[in-house]
Amino acid sequence: MAPRVEREISTDYWRRNMDRRKMLASAGAVAVAGAVSGGASAQETKAIKHASTLAPMHQKCLEACQNCESTCNETVNHCMTHLAKGTKEHAACAAIAMSCQEFCSLSAQVIARSCSLASAACTACAKACDACAAECEKIKTDQQMLACAKACRDCATSCRSMA
Repeated sequence: MAPRVEREISTDYWRRNMDRRKMLASAGAVAVAGAVSGGASAQETKAIKHASTLAPMHQKCLEACQNCESTCNETVNHCMTHLAKGTKEHAACAAIAMSCQEFCSLSAQVIARSCSLASAACTACAKACDACAAECEKIKTDQQMLACAKACRDCATSCRSMA
């Protein structure tokens, strides 16, 4: 009878320690997540502070790039929804809007840093936006596509003024 009691005690001891380990692991994960999100907030605040010191032309281009980036993201989601339903005409738009979003994101970051490469980034961004707008304008009956084309045209115009 003694071995059974001993086994129950050791099993109970093991369970308590495992629960403690799980709790510590969870607390560690929460701490890491808090640190990461806290760092992002600090970076965003720093970018906003820095952006307010930009020249008006740079600020306008930064805002156009951010708007286009956001609109392209929405368009990719919109296209993926249509692709899931079997609408193949949205495939090319999804691919190019995803790439255009990345060009806009890069340009916005470089402009916000007042980097000497802003001109090169804006030249590439304008080309990407022109290509995305042309592709989106092919689907004339879709309001999201037309909104993306407009945001891309506005961004391309603004980026050309920076280049």
